[in-house]
Amino acid sequence: MLWVPREAIADRTPRSAHNGGKVEATHEDEDEPDLGRLAAVAPTWAGLSWRDRAAAIDALIEHELVEQGGDRLRARVAIVPLGWALLVCDRMDAPIERDLVCWPDDSSHHLATAIPAGRRADWLDLGCGSAFAPLARPELATRIAGIDINDRAVRYARLGAELSGISHITASLGDVGATCEPAELVTCNAPIPDLPRADQVPVAGQPATAPRTDRYRAAEPYPTAAVPEIWRTAEPGFFDRLWPALRRAVRPGGMIVVHGACEAVLPVLADAGGERVIVTYTPDSVRGFAVAWWRPDAPDRFVTARRVLTPERPHLDPRDREDVLAG
Repeated sequence: MLWVPREAIADRTPRSAHNGGKVEATHEDEDEPDLGRLAAVAPTWAGLSWRDRAAAIDALIEHELVEQGGDRLRARVAIVPLGWALLVCDRMDAPIERDLVCWPDDSSHHLATAIPAGRRADWLDLGCGSAFAPLARPELATRIAGIDINDRAVRYARLGAELSGISHITASLGDVGATCEPAELVTCNAPIPDLPRADQVPVAGQPATAPRTDRYRAAEPYPTAAVPEIWRTAEPGFFDRLWPALRRAVRPGGMIVVHGACEAVLPVLADAGGERVIVTYTPDSVRGFAVAWWRPDAPDRFVTARRVLTPERPHLDPRDREDVLAG
C-alpha cells in the first residue's frame, strides 16, 4: 500500500512548524479542520495555500479517511466520484473482512438508474451500503434515509453525504426487517441468495437442485479467518424479512424498486398483488438478475420481460418499465 510523504502533498513552506508529525500553520486565525470545507476546496487543490492544504490533510486524518505514519500519509479508504457526489468505500486492496464495504458494481447502477424521475417527500433505501443510490440520485426525495446492518457501511454512507454536501441523506444501523417510517419510495439492492459461505465446501455428487444443506457442508477445520462479507450473500431469513418489510415501509400510492437475483424476486412478486413489473437483463446461460418495480396499491398486473443491454443503454432504466407496461 502506497505511503506518500506528507510534505509532498502539503508542500514545504517557511511559515510552518512541525509538532509530533503534525504540520501546523502559524496563522493565528486558523480554523479547525472541517470535512465540509475540505469537500469545497478539494477540486482546486493545486491552487490552495499551504495553510489550506495542511488544514485539509488534518480533516482527512480526523475523519479517518487518511492515516499518518511519521511524516507519511496513506489513504484508508477509496473515494469514488459519482456524478458530482463522492462515495466512500473500502480500497480495492483492503483485506477481506466481514464488514468490508465493496466498490460499486453493475447492480448498484441498475438500481440507481431504474428509479423513475420525480421529487418525493421521502425515500427509504434498505440495505443501503455506502449509499450509492441516494448519492447518485439525491434529487429524488426531500428526505432520504438509508438502513444497513454493517456499521462501517453506515459510517461511509454518512461520510459520503458529508463530503458531497448533501444534507438530506441520513444513514442508520438496522436490519431490513425493522420497523421504519413509511416512505413514498422504497428501494433495495438485495444480496445474492444461496451462495456457498466461505466456511463451507461443496458435497460431491449433489445436483444443483438439491437443498443447500445437502450441497454444502462445514469446512474442517473451521477457517475462522474466512468469514464471508456481509454484502456478498444474504443471511439466513433475509428474504423472509425483506418482502414484508418492503410492503410495510411504502406509503399508500408509493413505489418499491428492487434489484436482485431472479429466484429471489420472481416467485414472491408473482403472488404479491398490485402492479409488478420485472425486467431481467442477463443472458439465459448465466444466473438471472432483474429489476422489479412494485406498486402494491395499483390495479393488479404482473408482467415480465428481458432486455438486452447495449453500449448505449448499459443499465436498466424507467423506459424498460414503461415499454413493458405499454405491451
